[in-house]
Amino acid sequence: MTLQNDLQSALGFLNQGKFKQALKQSKGGMKRHKNHPDFPNIAGICLSGLGKHRDAVPYFKKALALAPGFHDARKNMAQTLLFLQQGDTAIKLVERVLKDQPGDQAALYLKAQAQLVLNDAKAAIDTATAALARDARQPRMLRLRATAWSTLGDEKAMLADYQAALKIDPNDADALQNISLPLARLMRQEEATAAAEKAVAVAPQHVEARRRLASQLISNGDTAAAREQCLALMELDPKDTQVLEMLARINNRDQNAELLPIMQKALKAAPPRSLDRANVSFALARISDQAGDKHAFAAHNDEANACMAAQNPYDYAESERQFSRIIAAFPGPITPAQATPEGPRPIYVVGMPRSGTTLTETVIGLHPDVFPLGERGVPAFLLHPYLDKNQGFTADAAHNFVAEDISRLPEMPQGTAAYVDKMPDNYRLLGHLAAAYPDARFVHLCRDPRDVAMSIWRGYFSGSSLTYAYDLKAMAHRFNLYGRLMQHWRQVMPGRIYDLRYEDFVADIEGQSRKLAEFCGLEWVEDMAHPERHEGQVLTLSNTQVRQTAHTRSIGKWEKYADVLAPFIDGLDPEIWPEIQPEIKD
Repeated sequence: MTLQNDLQSALGFLNQGKFKQALKQSKGGMKRHKNHPDFPNIAGICLSGLGKHRDAVPYFKKALALAPGFHDARKNMAQTLLFLQQGDTAIKLVERVLKDQPGDQAALYLKAQAQLVLNDAKAAIDTATAALARDARQPRMLRLRATAWSTLGDEKAMLADYQAALKIDPNDADALQNISLPLARLMRQEEATAAAEKAVAVAPQHVEARRRLASQLISNGDTAAAREQCLALMELDPKDTQVLEMLARINNRDQNAELLPIMQKALKAAPPRSLDRANVSFALARISDQAGDKHAFAAHNDEANACMAAQNPYDYAESERQFSRIIAAFPGPITPAQATPEGPRPIYVVGMPRSGTTLTETVIGLHPDVFPLGERGVPAFLLHPYLDKNQGFTADAAHNFVAEDISRLPEMPQGTAAYVDKMPDNYRLLGHLAAAYPDARFVHLCRDPRDVAMSIWRGYFSGSSLTYAYDLKAMAHRFNLYGRLMQHWRQVMPGRIYDLRYEDFVADIEGQSRKLAEFCGLEWVEDMAHPERHEGQVLTLSNTQVRQTAHTRSIGKWEKYADVLAPFIDGLDPEIWPEIQPEIKD
């Protein structure tokens, strides 16, 4: 075959997405045309397309050895290295391209991608901004910059970039799917749902769009519609374990019984200690729990958590260091670092995950003058340097923090007196928040740690921030750090923290909501005694429970699984948790 015929044959298969056939043709071309760089470049693209990224790299290197100025091969190699999380090497390759071709938009995109891989979101934003200054009509670059804004917790900037992308192409399914989440986080529930619905309408085969729609529907409380999306996703990809887990979570007992054979088959196919195995095991735990099979429930939960712990190991030493830095930063009484800011005052609801923060936010948020914001990640993003680098939180720092924090708040109804931020992990930030917001209220949920641990152990948390949640010994370690820190806050900010016992709360929702309203500076209203009246979205694991009447069914649930929880219970410090120590009988 001639050179031209060989190239056309390989490229023909490549353009059809037939990577195996294209790889075979390109390897044949390499033998017949040893000095032509296109064939190893095509072979590298094919291997990368087949998921064999490491195998692809030598072919790109060969192409560049044959033609050092072959920048397409250089960019292809950089993209492949990004799949391998080798951002440093990828940037060097891209910089070589940009040296010769400063305006190469594909190279600038790869550079920004590499900077994100290296966890340098600010640099990625700078690179994307420079590229957009050359050509503003780049939906892909706008979407990438939005991703960078997301890592910095700036929902409004993220939203603006997705909106700009949709102005260029109103039917951009990726932008529609992606814009749904910041809209939801900014409490624009109807728009979030509409965006996800449109993404599915314009791209019915778009898996991520359907996942996002299903997730939003669950947050809205529309589990029937969410289930329809999950079933559609199973049609698109029956092996999608993330969808199987989501479906098991919202199915009733009979529906899950029908799903069981599919789950068992998926479990056999899932590699050990993989995320797929974790997804299926969490789903099987849910099915077993509904069926009343305690032993299967415990076994599947153990397997799921072991898989997650392998994926996201808990760092004991770093956790110790961080909590020590926090305590050292606020050794004595906390005084306001600035005057009370104008606008609605914050009410922070804190505690451990699954301790009742969602219920508490719901109760407070049913007051007509209060706007519930769910779990805001903004304070933690903005205060990250003060937690991890022990920077002094000066008056200027507090002023800058408040200005930036307020700028990222969503629009609230006129007359709003307070907003609720129920991010549980904000208990680490109480010193900074108390100094920054003199009028802030802090509600701390106190719940039997064994019930909390039980609820965490059986839950599936997105992201990698709760690494302790998947190991019972790690969970005990984290609970001890948390308990010790809360003791410290009570000492240095007396009177500013309201300890709300979950057990008392659910037993007497009206009486406790009255006390809660008084602490928050609100006049109690009757709706606050009826959390089941809540109609807004809930973006956490509590999205179905919060729409029920408050009940005490979950109190003491840990006792049924005391043997499973033994590593956690044994690891609790009795000086921090004296109330759970067994009574010594005469």
